[in-house]
Amino acid sequence: MEFGAQTEYGRLRRVLMHRPSEELRRITPSNRDAYLFRDVVYWRMFQREHDAFTEALRGEGVEVILLEDLLEGRDGEIAARLPNLVYTRDVCSVTYLGALVLRMAYQARYPEPLLVGKAMERLGIPIALRVAPPGTVEGGDFVYLDRETLMVGFGTRTNEVGLEMVKRTLLGKAVKRLLAVPLPSFRVHLDGGLMILSPDLALIHKPSLEMYPAYLYSEDGVELIFVEDYLRERGIELIYADDAEVRQFGTNIVGIGGGKCVSYEWNERIIAELEERGLDVIRIPGSQLSLGGGGPHCMTCPILRDDH
Repeated sequence: MEFGAQTEYGRLRRVLMHRPSEELRRITPSNRDAYLFRDVVYWRMFQREHDAFTEALRGEGVEVILLEDLLEGRDGEIAARLPNLVYTRDVCSVTYLGALVLRMAYQARYPEPLLVGKAMERLGIPIALRVAPPGTVEGGDFVYLDRETLMVGFGTRTNEVGLEMVKRTLLGKAVKRLLAVPLPSFRVHLDGGLMILSPDLALIHKPSLEMYPAYLYSEDGVELIFVEDYLRERGIELIYADDAEVRQFGTNIVGIGGGKCVSYEWNERIIAELEERGLDVIRIPGSQLSLGGGGPHCMTCPILRDDH
């Protein structure tokens, strides 16, 4: 199987997703924090909203591979009891070297990489890295600026040990530059405060990126730079999201190529900004999906993308 997805805007050819089901009934008012959910959800509506998302992708010619179709026996039974598996982005990132099977920061998600790793192997995708203790890395902290530049947030879910594992695996091989972005305590993942929509357009939440300088690693060594400055120096236009929009996953948008992307339907001001710049935004419902603590970017693990 062809693989490799190292942009946020190249045409999305193939993606791994997980259709949620009755495992969502495990979320209760008393355990929702342990499960990392914002609130209890109505599982049937959650599922219908997820189905609307997958059908929108398929309608655009994206091959959607469902995780549950790749698991057998007990693995399938375990997957059917893990509410967070719907957020496949966090568990794996597929590079041109192969799959990076990541390691989650919270116990509720510890089993997920084992299952997704087996799915990658069944698809015939080599495993380039399995993040091991004490490292933690979550895919929501990966945002590709372009084919050769990966930005990785660290602090809340991805730690420095995991970041070093990723850097050793990719730098000088799959990417030429790695920008390590320290995140403030209020920012869960980098994709909650930054998204690249095209080669010359980005969406950012300034407070998430302005507290600390980032570390730009390359074959020449390392230098300090603020992310906003770096993007501007690269000639990228910036659209700024406010605190309320970020709370509602305003930056958590997934590009599908051809100038198209997917956003929650209530993201009205940002959608208007994107459409003014020529992007075609596909709106999806998410009143229940968002209660799980993620957006469209979170629910997709790209397996294959074009570079452009």
